Amino acid sequence: MTDMEKSVRLKNHYIVHIAFYAFMFNLLPVAFMGSHIEGFLVYMLILGFPAVIYIASIIFGLFNGFKWLYILFPAVLFVPAAFIYYDYSALLYAALYAAVSALGMFAGFILVRLFTKKPATSAGSEKVQDRKKK
Repeated sequence: MTDMEKSVRLKNHYIVHIAFYAFMFNLLPVAFMGSHIEGFLVYMLILGFPAVIYIASIIFGLFNGFKWLYILFPAVLFVPAAFIYYDYSALLYAALYAAVSALGMFAGFILVRLFTKKPATSAGSEKVQDRKKK
């Protein structure tokens, strides 16, 4: 895969995850505001959103490795929703979402490292002989 193809693929993954987070933070609260479940939005803030962010970050980490920019997506996209649907005290959750995103992406990165096969080099291979020469 060329560098251009990799950058286009990464950009497409960024767009998909940004759209997903924008939908999750802005449209789900609107859908459940009229529900009669007491405290449902608080449960979504504390349990639902972090779980979804963790899973999405694992998926991103599996395909793209660990990218520092991705950690900011859930935090930055939650800030407008915090002011629109909640109050300023909900801004604390932006830091939580960034941390959960980092943990999920790191978990995906580690899973790729654990389950990908590294090519085995035999004792007489060129790589081993090149190392001995240096």
